[in-house]
Formats: sequence, C-alpha cells, structure tokens
Amino acid sequence: MEPSPPAVAAEAADLLSSLPGHLLDGILGRLDIRDAVRTSALSRAWRHRWESLPELALSFPDGTPPAAVDRVLLRYTGPGVPRFSFAVDPASASHVGHWLVALSRRRVESISIYKRRERPPRPWPTLHSYIFSCVHLVSLNLEFFIIPSFPVGFAGFPVLEELYLGNVEFTYNGERQLQDIIRGSPLLRVLYLADVDNPAYCVIEAPNLHSLTLISDYDEEWRFGELPCLQHASIFVPELEDHGNDFGKFLARFAQVRELAFHSPANEVKIGTTPFTFYNLKSLELSTHFFDMHILLMFSLLRSSPNLEKLKIEVRDWEVEDTEWEFLSAQWTDGMCANLQVVQIISCEQWLPIYFMKLILSKASCLRMLSVDECPTSEDDPLNELLICKKASPQAQILFEVQLEEIRFDRMKMKCADSSKKRA
Repeated sequence: MEPSPPAVAAEAADLLSSLPGHLLDGILGRLDIRDAVRTSALSRAWRHRWESLPELALSFPDGTPPAAVDRVLLRYTGPGVPRFSFAVDPASASHVGHWLVALSRRRVESISIYKRRERPPRPWPTLHSYIFSCVHLVSLNLEFFIIPSFPVGFAGFPVLEELYLGNVEFTYNGERQLQDIIRGSPLLRVLYLADVDNPAYCVIEAPNLHSLTLISDYDEEWRFGELPCLQHASIFVPELEDHGNDFGKFLARFAQVRELAFHSPANEVKIGTTPFTFYNLKSLELSTHFFDMHILLMFSLLRSSPNLEKLKIEVRDWEVEDTEWEFLSAQWTDGMCANLQVVQIISCEQWLPIYFMKLILSKASCLRMLSVDECPTSEDDPLNELLICKKASPQAQILFEVQLEEIRFDRMKMKCADSSKKRA
C-alpha cells in the first residue's frame, strides 16, 4: 500500500529538518514571503521557523491586505529584512509609517514603495518621515509620493547605492531636499529621477555616481556639479530651452560617459558644434525627429564621438520627403565614425532614413552590422538599395527584421542548450 500524501509530506519535512540549521535558514531565506509562511504546514518543527530567520525578504504582491503585512512584521522577530516591496493604495497608506518603524529596527537594506495606479487618480500620499530612520538602506525606490521634511538630526543615507524616484514631490520649501539626500549618500552609484517636482535649486553632485537617468520636462531646472565616475547617462528632456551655450554646458556634464541615451528635443535648439568631445563614448542611443535641425544636432554628436562603436537611432517623426543626399553628405567630416561597428535603426510607422543608412554604409570603414526593424516588401522597396549600395567596410552585414528574429531564436536555443549542459 502506497503512503498517503500527508505521510509523504511529513517524511519530506523530516528529511529537511535533519539538515544543519544554517542550510535550513538559507533555504527559507530564498523563498517568497508567502512560501516561507506556508512552510509552517510542513511539520510542527517548521511552524514558527520563518519567524526567527536571520534574514527575511518581504515582497508583497499587488492587492495584499495591509493587515497581512501588519501580522508578518509583528510575528517576525529576526534581525534583518534585506528587501521590502509593497504597492500602496488608500486602504494601506496609513499603515506605511508603522511599517517603516518596524523596518528601520530590522536594518532594512532595500525598500520599494509605490502607489497603485487608480482611476480616477487620487492625490499622492505623503510618505512618513520614518523613511529617514532607515539608515542601512542600500536601495530605495519611491513612486507617486510626497516626500516629507527631514527630521532633526538626519544626515543622509550613509550606505545608499541606488536611488529611484518617480513622480515624487517635495514638501513646501523642500526644494533642496533632493540635493541633500544625494550629498548625504556618499556611496550612491545609480540615480534615477523621473518627473521629480521642485528640482530648481538642486545640484546633482555625487563622487561615486556611475549611472544617471533623468526624465524631466525642461532642462534649465537641472544643475550639475562634479560627477567624476559617471559612465552611463540616459537623458529624456523633451523641451530644451534655446539658451545659447548653456545647452553645451548641459551636455558637457556627460562628456566622460561610455554610454549615452539621449531623447532629442521636440523644439528647436540651435547648436552648431558641440563644444567638447566624448572621448570615452562607446555606445550612443538617440530618439529623434528626422528634421533638418535634429539631423544637425545628431551629426554634431557623432562628430564629437571619435571612439563610438555602437549607434542606435529611433525615428520619432520625419519630413514628408527623405532628406537629400547632398545635405547629409555635407555634414560628414573626415575621421567621423572611424570606429563605428554596429548601427541599429528603428523605424517610425515603417518609415526609414534610407539616405542616412546609405551614407553610413559608404563611409564607416569598420562597420560590421547595420540592422533595421523592417523588411523589403517588394522588388521596388527602397530598402533593397542598401543591399547594392557602396560599402566602405567589406565585412558589413545588413540585417532586416526577419533575419534579426532568426538570430534571436538561435541565441535562445543556444542558451537553452547551455543550460541543459550545465544541469547535466
């Protein structure tokens, strides 16, 4: 007679219980909080084990009742919470302050609290100032909140490495709070700012910052101090003010980066030549219109990036007619794109800058691949011109969307095969 399922589960639990304590703690510590609590049903010996783990990650799915979080924090007596994540709604907003008190006592290292999207949208809740008591934070992610004033004695987050702020607002007269948080986080390496209100007096200055993402309506509100370690910058500023050399100064703060993603402005910005050089830049991503003014800006950036290897261009809008070959050729200078190896073009409503791609093929002597996200649909399709045009690089390949999908599929099969070999 075969044993019943409960008997099998009990036997498995007994086998697990025979493992050394540190191994059991390691197993439970890797489980989702719901699964960790469910282990209480395995046996009496496991009923309360999760409550005293050295570390317990608390990531709650959307819709979790706030009372459930209250119970977990009340029952868990262990010393450490490496991660806490929760989506706040009106029913749970009043609980957040109590949670932050409990988390600060358990040396929480990562907090992600965001407001659930609502229809119709409600006013943003104000975060409790207990957030500033979590001085062991390594990562902090806040979305759709009003940031409270600092408590007396707050000196910053001494070990914070990652700060993500999306759609946050600082309290009245709190414009310098963001600057003080950044300066009070000497180990900060990653900074993500999306639609952050009241940055007018904020100076972004961080000695160890490696990655900066900035999404804002206007550029004139942002000021930059020293960023000596910056390697990656992603800048989305749809409205750049026409203020002479100030735009050059704005870009100059990112001159040392190796990777730059730039969303070019929709309005007109006059910039003849970039007054500095991106000597370290290896990868450039541009989301741009293909109007004359935007093309001039694009070529200015390309001329200022002598060591560029990868170029990705997303076309957002274009003129009725393709830009003339003579106009594009006139922008090219000797030595431009001398190290360019990979170019990716993303179309807008199936429109592609054919003349620009032909120019790249005819001038970039180190080019290995030009990829586009469309395919020729007939023998007369202008995309076919790319296959027969002059190429400066004998190894240059042109890949259309179907070929790109085949490459992605082949790579996926290779990864699956490698995983199977490792398991074997």
